[in-house]
Amino acid sequence: MNAIHRTPWRVRSAQLMIGAALGMLIDAPARGDDAKVEDVIVGGGERGLATREQKALVNGPRPAAIVNGRRAEEEHLERLDDFAQKVPSYRPNVANPQTSRPAIRGIGSSSSFQFATESDTGFMIDNVFYRSVGFQWADFIDISSFEVALGPQGTAFGKNTTVGNIIVNTQLPSFERRATFETSFANYSHVVEKLNATGPIIDDRLAYRVALYYDKSDGWIHDQISGAGYFNNNRWGARGQLLFVGDEFTDRLIFNTSASHEYNNDASGPFSDSLPVRANGTLGTTYTQTLFRRLGRNVISFDPHKLYRTGQGAIDERQTTVSNELNWSLAENTLTAISAWGEFRLHPRHNFGEQLLDISDSRNDNWTDQFSQEIRLASPRGKAFEWQFGVYSLYETIWGYTETVYGANAARWFNTPTTDPSLLLGFRNHQDGKAKTFHIAGYGQGTYHFDEKWALTIGLRDGYERRSGSSFGWIGAWSAKFTPAQILTAVRGAGGSAIYDTGGASKEHNSLTAIVNPEYKFNENILLYGLVGRGEKAPAVNTFSRPILDSASSFKGFQSLFTKPEQSWDYEIGAKTNWLDGSVIANANLYWNDIYNFQSNLTNTDFRDSTGEVLRLNYIGNVPHIRLRGVEFSGRWNPIERLWLSVNGAYTEARYIDFAKAAPPSDWTGFTGAPLTLSRSNSRWENLPKWAFNVAANYEQPLGPLFKGLGPQFDRSVTGFGYLNVAWLDKTQLTDPSSVFQYWQPAYAITNAGLGLRTDDERYSLSLWVKNLFDTRWATSWTPGTSTAPATVGWPARPRYFGGSLLVRLE
Repeated sequence: MNAIHRTPWRVRSAQLMIGAALGMLIDAPARGDDAKVEDVIVGGGERGLATREQKALVNGPRPAAIVNGRRAEEEHLERLDDFAQKVPSYRPNVANPQTSRPAIRGIGSSSSFQFATESDTGFMIDNVFYRSVGFQWADFIDISSFEVALGPQGTAFGKNTTVGNIIVNTQLPSFERRATFETSFANYSHVVEKLNATGPIIDDRLAYRVALYYDKSDGWIHDQISGAGYFNNNRWGARGQLLFVGDEFTDRLIFNTSASHEYNNDASGPFSDSLPVRANGTLGTTYTQTLFRRLGRNVISFDPHKLYRTGQGAIDERQTTVSNELNWSLAENTLTAISAWGEFRLHPRHNFGEQLLDISDSRNDNWTDQFSQEIRLASPRGKAFEWQFGVYSLYETIWGYTETVYGANAARWFNTPTTDPSLLLGFRNHQDGKAKTFHIAGYGQGTYHFDEKWALTIGLRDGYERRSGSSFGWIGAWSAKFTPAQILTAVRGAGGSAIYDTGGASKEHNSLTAIVNPEYKFNENILLYGLVGRGEKAPAVNTFSRPILDSASSFKGFQSLFTKPEQSWDYEIGAKTNWLDGSVIANANLYWNDIYNFQSNLTNTDFRDSTGEVLRLNYIGNVPHIRLRGVEFSGRWNPIERLWLSVNGAYTEARYIDFAKAAPPSDWTGFTGAPLTLSRSNSRWENLPKWAFNVAANYEQPLGPLFKGLGPQFDRSVTGFGYLNVAWLDKTQLTDPSSVFQYWQPAYAITNAGLGLRTDDERYSLSLWVKNLFDTRWATSWTPGTSTAPATVGWPARPRYFGGSLLVRLE
């Protein structure tokens, strides 16, 4: 019997309010008939395509990509990388909590180390927007839905984003008592333990849910000295919830905490000596020559799977969040108030060098605290005019602390004035960047249904944002042998910063987000829609701003603390169609997105050293104009009972339109007459495949009381199930198009599969599964190296990975 029908009327009506609030997040804009009790009650008996996933594919005048919680549980989708293999237009790029750069349609964070820069791709969990990408580093074991919302966001809820949002909803507490235990064992000594328990505290009034996980495994690439296993798993998390149901309101309190201690801080390794061919045809010094000339050492190994690193450390990460959502019924309308706080802490430790060198270890610690408050009022669904409006505020503080510690080989490696290793040994160079953000906005969105066919949605958001920042640096060193001037010169010669303080500064900005979104329902099977959207992103804070000094210590100025604001114009047309009573679904969406003053990592070449050499200084700046365009399509087919076939695909073209002063690659530097900049105007982006496809099949077959003869406890009807998922990516250019050496990662596919048995009462489930079935190995990065670094290749995070899971559900 479906859990919905066993729920008292008071609980059902209150949860309808939660469903209405969720509906605004699931469909942007929300539709009148999309929020149902089935969407928010956990434990319903419906199998196959979940109601919300099915409705999102058929209804709503925006493209939708949703994975339901049932599918996630069955296919062991636990991390954002897993979900990305279901959604071709989404790439999470979560190498580790420090360098994650999640991207929708190829666009994400402008920098992996600039903590105060905001991503064009937003992230929401349980209706709360989290600005720092560090909050995306977790296992998601208790989700009810995962969605990728495309296009400008922020006119109906949350914070504004220019390209889209990742929206995760976790399971609500239930008034039916149940607990789920799941144990998984896999290769690489991988063990995952999960607990998900829910039930009433006060019947019909107060319910709880607790979800816990522990995830541990060995790495698949090992350091030959320390034994550190790269890409290991060593994390845990806990989420606790309370849901109070009153006569006219519901209140949901969520507490979440998680931590990890993993060797995921270096995703590449050397594969050969450097290839020092410059663009003018001359040859530079190879890495092995530099190594021998400076340190008298030879290379130990160029095997990227056997690393010899000194002092390898791990990345320590933890996060804690608390949120409260109140939904209050005011006549026919619903008032929603969401209060949230979150903290993210990161303490990375890397290594002092390859080939057992002891040169330097640079790490970027981060402390982020975020507070947000949202209040909105929404009309009931199914009316001729549906509306919602609200206010949103966010306050964030960030402290980014960078420290470089120098080792015994540093003095000779960096050619300091003396080769005495004590000149740099143990010295520390510090850079301290701080940023604060205050954001407040008012928004409103309405949908008017002219008749049964035509509807128009208009949304508007006006936001004020004030950002402040500062950066200062100092040197932690003392020596009786060397003078302060010698120490300062040595640290600067080793790439460190001088002693400086930019002082505090602030910048204010008013941003406007707007959408016009018409739809036309041609008939019961065909929905046509269009979208014109404008998004805007406030100036980014350069927390790594440094003084510009030449070799004679002449001060040239400071790097700018702020970038220009970023503007986005998005144009889309699409169609959603369904046929044969919904057994066939075929959708397509075309988009064209112009982004002006795109915030990105750049290199400033406007200053020269006292010797006349160009000073190449990295900073966060603006690319005048980039363009995204492409097509996204999705389809579902239910050819026979209990068999579902699906296909999703995306063609993505990201191109620099106006970028006349791009930084040249390294092989275009270091020779007489080398250009200061190269034009990238009208050139495609690297590291982004043109095409991406996902093909999946899911099948279930009732088998009856298959194990009846083994005893009364086995007298249960069972169902066999299986799934297959293939994610294919087109060839990808990994090098700058101007580089002498070019590397293209050939097209490849990742195949996941599983099969299992499940009792029809869902008490027990046993499955065998494999991820990356054919052990596909692909390069995530490729560099030809320099005179001070070997050629390197980046690894995938996971080779073939297989195991089994046992799930037991108690009621």
